[in-house]
Amino acid sequence: MERDNRDEDIMMRGTKQEMPGFRFRLLRPEKKRELWNPDFELLFLLRGRGRVSYEDGEVHNLPMGSIFAINRFQICDLDLDEDGLALSLCVSAETIASFHIKLLKCEVKCQSFFYMEDQQEKFDLIRRDMARIFLEMYKNNEEQPIYMKSRVTALLEDLLSYFTSGEKVEQGRGGRERIQQASDYILQHCREEITLEDMADHLYLSRAYISRSFPQYFGVSFREYVTQVRLAHAVQEMHSGATLTEIAYHNGFVNETAMIRAFRKYRGMTPSEYRKQMEYTVKQREKKGKEREEAAGDHDIFQSLLQYAAVTEQEIETTNESAVSVTVAVNGRKPRVAGHWKRVINAGYAASVLNREVQDELEQLVQELGYELVRVKGILDDDMCVFRRNMWGEIQFCWNYIDEVIDFILSTGAKPLLEFGHMPLLLAKTDPGRTMRPALSSSPRDLAEWRMLIKNLMEHLRERYGINQMRRWIFNPWISGDVITIDGGDEFFETWKASYEEMKRVSPDLVTCLSFGLGPEEHLKAFIETMKEKECVPEIFAFRSFGTVIYGEEEEKMNLIQNNESINMIVSRDPDFLRNRGEKVKGLLQKAGLGALPVLVDECSSNIWQRDLCNDTCYKAAWLFKNLLENEEALQGIAYFSVNDRLDEVFPARETYHGGFGLFTMNGIPKAVCTALRLLGRMGSRLVKRGDGYFISTEPEKNQSQIYLYNYVHYDMLYRYRHAVNISRTDRYRVFNMGEIRTFSVKLTGLEPGKYCLRLYKVTKEHGSSYDAWVRMGAPERMNRMERAMLCHSADPEYRVWEQETDPEGSLTVQERLEPHETALIEVEQIL
Repeated sequence: MERDNRDEDIMMRGTKQEMPGFRFRLLRPEKKRELWNPDFELLFLLRGRGRVSYEDGEVHNLPMGSIFAINRFQICDLDLDEDGLALSLCVSAETIASFHIKLLKCEVKCQSFFYMEDQQEKFDLIRRDMARIFLEMYKNNEEQPIYMKSRVTALLEDLLSYFTSGEKVEQGRGGRERIQQASDYILQHCREEITLEDMADHLYLSRAYISRSFPQYFGVSFREYVTQVRLAHAVQEMHSGATLTEIAYHNGFVNETAMIRAFRKYRGMTPSEYRKQMEYTVKQREKKGKEREEAAGDHDIFQSLLQYAAVTEQEIETTNESAVSVTVAVNGRKPRVAGHWKRVINAGYAASVLNREVQDELEQLVQELGYELVRVKGILDDDMCVFRRNMWGEIQFCWNYIDEVIDFILSTGAKPLLEFGHMPLLLAKTDPGRTMRPALSSSPRDLAEWRMLIKNLMEHLRERYGINQMRRWIFNPWISGDVITIDGGDEFFETWKASYEEMKRVSPDLVTCLSFGLGPEEHLKAFIETMKEKECVPEIFAFRSFGTVIYGEEEEKMNLIQNNESINMIVSRDPDFLRNRGEKVKGLLQKAGLGALPVLVDECSSNIWQRDLCNDTCYKAAWLFKNLLENEEALQGIAYFSVNDRLDEVFPARETYHGGFGLFTMNGIPKAVCTALRLLGRMGSRLVKRGDGYFISTEPEKNQSQIYLYNYVHYDMLYRYRHAVNISRTDRYRVFNMGEIRTFSVKLTGLEPGKYCLRLYKVTKEHGSSYDAWVRMGAPERMNRMERAMLCHSADPEYRVWEQETDPEGSLTVQERLEPHETALIEVEQIL
């Protein structure tokens, strides 16, 4: 059997910079574990059942939750049921020696399957140690490897204290390398006739040395080792439909009888009995309705281990603190704050804007924050009732709902940004059926009919609103460019260009936009090149940013948990994804000779997952501060997606806090991210300084300054791959990297000497987060009107006010301490 060290099995590996010499692997039934390993290995059965046998041939049954050690060079054959899954932690001899040299000289006898349930206390310690090492690794705590070392030390100490017996002789490195060469030769040639003479000639070793070394290292003779390797291969083929004779000859046994004899010796049963046991296991699983589904079956695979970590939310909140000191002069000439973050707000689908609650929320935000544009998508979706054929097959149009949407947007004082999509069913070439919504990303069956639809709509808009009004709007002629993955680039640009031409016929002065979706950089590059080649250059280029990348684009070894509610993409490990993506877009446009095009983010959020429970928490407030404040000048618009949780792309959730995209819940309760957005609306018109975790503005005419602070912490690796083992409806803060408390000290100079009033607005779990207030309320599934009103009030931030005097030179220092995910605004205003 070949040693299975393929990269896809390795989930995480220590590096020289962090913790060298150990790795985690997921072991599945279809990927057979090697018979021996030069490393020390600890295995935990995450799911299902299995069997293990050592060099003595005795077979032991493994229930779920079993944990056991495999010593270096110890022969151990692991056989998992079809739905079985095990987690392996391998630790090299060098790593063990750096902690406990004594452990290398001892045999570790840690085998939980020998003991009853009420005798598992010592094994629970090892389960806890393994779980905590795993937790520390996926927290990506690369800057503080001391935590990882302490976790590994704790594991080795517990193994040494509770599970070691007498010392054994440690062999030299040269002997280990030679015996590994011998073992590798057997693994490669086990299906052939292997003799001591052949191997001695091949490896330039003596027969006597090889014969003596196998019992010394593996505890079995050379011939017994060959037999066990062949048997391991044969066991794998027992899952096939091959006959016993075929399996025997295919795996190097001289005949079927020799294989049966090996089965009896090392498995305690005949091959036929083994097959019957397999069939019984499958039938029992089917009877209980536990057929394995790869998409959903891995959802909680680590929960069985992590429950032993005994880590509470309070325990993982680090006590590490850092200080940020800023000194800045507020007087003098300052550049204007670009304020591009409040140019556009996403209303979601056009049909949602017909909802009165959504209208109220939009009106609040436009009036309070001064948004210039309200973006709506899906104005041509079938639920907008724009296109039909009558009984005689004649085409008919109706613009009533589109008029209602536009009329409402204009009534708020904003202007519409209209995305012309999706394709009406009666015009669609194909029906991808991706979401519940009547939103087809298909190209038209008949381009002439599509042109007729756009032409009639544009003429209607000109007649109703006038061309002067329309010149102030933005039109996106077709949906975002990720449709290329469905229909191909040619058809996408053909549809976009047809709409574009009909719009420009109404008036060449109309402002158009072209949007790229969520594809990787090479798709983006091809998209821009094709856009230029096909003469589809708009007045504004847009892209979407949900912080996600294609699975496999970033070199991490972790399985993505797929679901049927969102695109199969992972959250990037890059906390500055939006900024870096924007720079790539502008760089590619520059290379294409289109560097003058304004760049807009027409949809922006932290995750493409529509059930990301973190969307409801304080995390999203810190994410908003970070991404809007750090990019408000670099991009010509950042349109947060979306106002309300009502999207209807998946089934509506019964739970109020279900992790939707919205600033408001479906029943109109503002979330922490909404509170943060409102605080941004108090920003001054001049930029004083920005940096890591802070943004300072001023309003010179009013003698006011605004200090924005945030402590952002990114998702951890497990959650970025949608492993939801550490999150629940009432506990949502254990899926992030290890953060730290940050104390900001901001010294403002250049002030008019005198007394100032300072006002603090702060979003924390205790204040400004309606989700956390809902948890404290008892997390009711159904809420009455009074409870909803209480939660609306709980979205108000923490508020403190005090007076402070400058020193004679006009300097004033403000300090504030932020836990992870907290945000704050401190207003400084002179008292006249």
